[in-house]
Amino acid sequence: MTLNPFRLYRRWRRLERQAAEEAQHLRRRYGADALTQAEQQLARPDVTSWGRLVLRRAIRRLRGRA
Repeated sequence: MTLNPFRLYRRWRRLERQAAEEAQHLRRRYGADALTQAEQQLARPDVTSWGRLVLRRAIRRLRGRA
């Protein structure tokens, strides 16, 4: 299998976009408790592997290490 750099780039951009949207949604919904809520969501067993990636990036954004 060969790696397609364009496909990897599009996947990375999608991850970044969804993480930004998730961080914004958490800030709007929970305000100051957004980081705590994101960490609680990450601990749930029913979150998919893609959802975990998105939540981890969103947590980085919420902590200010975007």
